[in-house]
Amino acid sequence: MKAAVGGTAAPAVSNAGGAGNAGAGAGGAAQTPAMMAGSNAPATAGTSAGSDAGAPSTPDDDNCAVGKYTGTAAKPLTLSGNTGAHDPTLIEANGTYYRFWTGDRIPVATSTDLMSWRDAQPVYKNGYPMWSKDWLAGVSGQTFNFPWAPDVSHFGDAYHLYSTFSAKFGDNISCITHLTSSDVAANDWTDHGPVICTKGSEKYNAIDADVGLDLDGTPYLSFGSFWDGIFAFKLNDKGERVGSDLTRLAWAREIEAPVMFHRCGYHYLLVSWGLCCPGNNRSVDQLTYKVVVGRSKNILGPYVDRKGVNMVEGGGSIIVQGDSTFAAAGHSDVMLSKGHFYHLYHAYRRPSGRAELRVVELLFDDEGWPVATPP
Repeated sequence: MKAAVGGTAAPAVSNAGGAGNAGAGAGGAAQTPAMMAGSNAPATAGTSAGSDAGAPSTPDDDNCAVGKYTGTAAKPLTLSGNTGAHDPTLIEANGTYYRFWTGDRIPVATSTDLMSWRDAQPVYKNGYPMWSKDWLAGVSGQTFNFPWAPDVSHFGDAYHLYSTFSAKFGDNISCITHLTSSDVAANDWTDHGPVICTKGSEKYNAIDADVGLDLDGTPYLSFGSFWDGIFAFKLNDKGERVGSDLTRLAWAREIEAPVMFHRCGYHYLLVSWGLCCPGNNRSVDQLTYKVVVGRSKNILGPYVDRKGVNMVEGGGSIIVQGDSTFAAAGHSDVMLSKGHFYHLYHAYRRPSGRAELRVVELLFDDEGWPVATPP
């Protein structure tokens, strides 16, 4: 076991172009802008900022035939059973879908058809790890009560689950922890401790982790909420952080919840913009959460939207947002299963304000851009 704790030393930070502002953490109010130094694209970025022109170099089997839009927009699936969810993530194994989301001990539900969901035992069924208790005990005024925003994936020889212990809502005092299991069906997870932490002085927030795989299968972990945006770093095949470098992928005044995946030679980055959650004198009708997308030929960017605007400079093309039935659609995940890409996220049903799971097939137009869907 290796508990690689980051965030204690100043990492080398590179931008995929542009500069940005600091904000408040997960769903908090915006704070004083703080410009981030530097505007150079990272050495790993394969294109110039502001353009993804030209057909990508890609093998024919990189799911190019999957999810082609034929003129009929996809509609969210009709769900039953336990459909409550906030910050959902999903994986399929041997014909069963396993869903995890924010909540006490990290709740779990399973389905065989993506529509009918039943409860399972939570991830931390025997209680939280000692490192998290010791770490949180040292934070003055901490208000933690459950892990945030899990992300599940499979690479190497294991299933990997990353989640966040956050000490205070609206502050960037957080640790992203790493759990593994050899069998997701057994729901027997080992917590290896944090891969990165923030102590409140950094210009980023260690929350909302997501694993994306490069075309050669190399895993990268993206993360971030407000402050100076979305960042990423490389993992090894055991899920441990490699080195201390960070690359910034995206920024907006209210931004969080990255999702990385690839299709037909492009890497796609989804992020959520806006205010996510009711509370703190904020009603459902005041929520502005939505999901936007950019793409790149390199997993570390630069990512640009349909108009060629770099996501570090505020670019992003909307693919789902609230309507008269559901508010604040966002904090999504993307899963490839049985020849289909699926986009899942939570949205608040009006007028009750209940956070519900939404699942819709993700389709792509002739230019390779995800097609917008209703929430």
